[in-house]
Formats: sequence, C-alpha cells, structure tokens
Amino acid sequence: MKNRIFLDALNRKNQKGYVPVWFLRQAGRYMPEYRSIRSKYTDFFDMIKKPEVCCELTLQPLRKFPLDAAITFSDILTVPEALGSKIQFISGKGPVFSDSFRNSPDMKLKFNSDDQLSYVYEATKLIKSKVDVPLIGFCGSPWTIFTYMYYGKSPKNFNQIQDYVRNNSESTHEKLNIITEITVEYLRNQAQSGADCLQIFDSWGGIVENDYHEFSLQYVDKIINSLHDSIPVILYARGLKIKPFTKETSAKIFNLNVNENIGEYINEEIAIQGNLDPNIFHENDNYLESLAEEIFEKYSQKYNYVCNLGSGLTPDINPDKVSVFLNKLRFLNSK
Repeated sequence: MKNRIFLDALNRKNQKGYVPVWFLRQAGRYMPEYRSIRSKYTDFFDMIKKPEVCCELTLQPLRKFPLDAAITFSDILTVPEALGSKIQFISGKGPVFSDSFRNSPDMKLKFNSDDQLSYVYEATKLIKSKVDVPLIGFCGSPWTIFTYMYYGKSPKNFNQIQDYVRNNSESTHEKLNIITEITVEYLRNQAQSGADCLQIFDSWGGIVENDYHEFSLQYVDKIINSLHDSIPVILYARGLKIKPFTKETSAKIFNLNVNENIGEYINEEIAIQGNLDPNIFHENDNYLESLAEEIFEKYSQKYNYVCNLGSGLTPDINPDKVSVFLNKLRFLNSK
C-alpha cells in the first residue's frame, strides 16, 4: 500500500498532519457509473455474487475521488441470505425476506458451509490486488441481522421487537449466538482474503438502546475478541449515542452518528470517524470548501481521527459536490 494513513489513524498513530477520509456508501446509487451497472441486474444478489462486478463497483469512487480507503462492495444481508433466507430488494420497500421470526418463531437458521459466502472472499482478494489504499471488510452486527430476520424487512414499529426480545429472551440469545459464530468466521475469512480492517454496522442498535449491552454490545465484543488483535475493528451503532458504552466494550474505534459531537471523543484513547451529515452536499461550493478547511484546521494534528459521514451518501447527492469537498481536503493535506 502506498497510503497507510487511514490505518495509522485507526491505530491512533497518525502523525502526518494529514486528515484521512472515506465515506459511508462511497460506492452506490448517487454515482451514474453505479446506476449503469445496477440497471443490468434485476436481482441485487445476482450482482453482488459476481466478484468482478463488486470489484468494479468498489473501484468507481476511488477513480473519481481522492479517498484514503476502499470498502468492499457487498451488503450486510449476505449473512441472513447464507442462513437460508430468500431476500429480494424491491424498489420503494428495500429488502423483503421470504419468511421471518415474527411470522415463524421456530424458523431454523440453516448454515451449511462457509462456501456460501465465498463470493465475498473472492471479491475481497480481487479488490485487494487492484487498490493501493487500505481495504475495509464489513458485516452487520448480530443484533442488526436478527432484527432484519425478525421483521423480514426494514423495521417500522420498533415496539414489536422490543417486546418480543424481552418476552423471549432465551430463544433470542440462542439465535444471536448462532449469528455471532457465523459472523466471526465471515470476518476472519474477509481478513484472510485481504481486508486490512473491518467495520461492524449495527444499523438497528438504536432501537434497543436501553438494553443495548444485553442484546447487541456483548455480541459485538465476542466478535472483536475472536479476531486477531492486529486487525482494527470499527463499530458503527446507528441511531445510538455511543458515549455511555465506550468504556465497557472491546471496540476502540467508533463511527459517530450525525448528531454526535466529536469534541466528546477526540481526546480519549480511542479512534473516531464520522458525524458529518451527508446533507452538506446540498450546500454551495464555498460552504463545502470552508468546511474542509475547518476540519483540516481542527483535526490534522490529531492522531486518532478519520473524516467520514454519520450516515451514508444518498441517491439525491450530486457527485460533483463530493468532489469539491474531497479535492479541497486533499489540497490541504498535500501542502
């Protein structure tokens, strides 16, 4: 790798006076290059099961923008799909499962072989051979995977799952343990295939905030503690203020939500990324360049900071606006 500054920041060792940057969903629907490829596939999983396609989608933003990390183009729902769930991505609805724990409480988790996820590992190896920046592998947290499998779709009424897990604690933890075991192997294999760091997306962590440790964080910790110490692991708990939990978790790197304050974290012995609102890319160019200057002035001397978003880039964002911000930040980094 020519550029290891992102990894240095995750390990709290960035002393280059440089702000590393990558973005959540930096590859995806806001890019016309992505939409061109996506239009050729009626089924999302047909697309992501082709390693050469995933490689191309991963590389698209790296060709267009000055970024300091790549993230394998895949999806957190690869794990429930490998567990036997048939999933369709339906326009306007998102992922829709053929069955759910809510409708079939005794639904079994069937995992025959890790070969079911080999397409992710093949894509990881291929991407690794093409990039000169660190490569991020990822997964959904066990709680987030459980949530999708409970509802069979993106959740709307959070009260249902909150009541269910409290009234069915034993069976919930049984399923969470199974998902955790599979996720550990999934991340290990991504690391062995070339991923330089890993990110755990706890996309629905916020809906169980009062019981976060019991139903999510303890399983995140099991995953982190099962991985090799040398690989950095980032935790992104969407919709949750992570501050109350930073001292009670094995995680030492956190992606902050848009409503989080970096100042509460920057001087702790942790690494942080995130908190930028993707809506900034609807602002004018002067605003974006001024924001890049502000971030550089505040954080270029910090050893533990990565510039990132608090939620992913959305389809309504103009890639040219992303270029304005990133080119200004790269100019400042190169001075």
